[in-house]
Amino acid sequence: MTGLLILLMLILLLLAGALVLWQHGVHQSRQAAARALVEQQLGYRAGQSMHGEAGAASGVGRTSASAWRGPPGWNSLLLCAGVVPAPSLYLRYASGVAALVLLAGLVSGWLAALVLFAASMVGMYFLLWLKAEKRRRRMIQQLPEFLDNVVRLMTIGNSMVAAFQGASSKTSQPLLEVMERVASLNRSGKELDVSLRQVSRQFRLHELYLVAAVVGIALRFGGRSDQVLQRMAAFMRDLAQARQELVALSSEIRLSAWVLALLPLGLAAFILTFNTDLFMNMWEDPVGWKMLVGALALQIAGSYWLYRLARQI
Repeated sequence: MTGLLILLMLILLLLAGALVLWQHGVHQSRQAAARALVEQQLGYRAGQSMHGEAGAASGVGRTSASAWRGPPGWNSLLLCAGVVPAPSLYLRYASGVAALVLLAGLVSGWLAALVLFAASMVGMYFLLWLKAEKRRRRMIQQLPEFLDNVVRLMTIGNSMVAAFQGASSKTSQPLLEVMERVASLNRSGKELDVSLRQVSRQFRLHELYLVAAVVGIALRFGGRSDQVLQRMAAFMRDLAQARQELVALSSEIRLSAWVLALLPLGLAAFILTFNTDLFMNMWEDPVGWKMLVGALALQIAGSYWLYRLARQI
């Protein structure tokens, strides 16, 4: 038992070291891409031809694209949650999990340690998801006020791009981070609507994608885009109010779905942590093993249907 726990600790330490090395490699690749971009801009200002500039830009794009930055879904989740994937974050989490797993292994055995490790991973992902959803809802609430500022600046004579930049400086977090990314892409040479679409995909903001469509039409064909943005801001406010009313009316159903889905998992984790003999006796018995597999299948199916039910409301 002691040898197994030591092996598990070594695996966790090696995993933490691998994460640190991976983050260091990502940082080095970003620095290399930044240096290449600076060299490209310096060459362009020195009077290089347009053909050479295009080749350098495509080379930088290939360099940045070839740099592996981890799983896209995980990076997108960290971005939406406002968490910087620094090595200290992974080290802090790995050390805490290792201490808990070691304690559970010494007290209740290797099975309880394994269950606690899996539960900690799921819990970390769930907390990040909650934080990302909270930030996304806050961004959606800030968008109408931001559009009102854009309309106000356009009314007094500013252009579309200048109005967006001026309104971005007056907004607050977390929407400020989104608009800073849009402004950075716009300063690098991309059109404003293209920058808005790219950032909306990164942060999964469908409302911002709609704003990008309006901005693209205004930049290409003109028209009274200020009136369209003003009506869009009013539509977003009405939509947010209707969504809040729907959430309030369906809160009991969604809470029941969460309780029904998590209560069996919590009871199973509690039994595995504090009474592993009961689980092992069922696992070694043929009938008990079939009951456990059947319970797991029913739990997965029930959680899926409860999730579909909560999503439909």
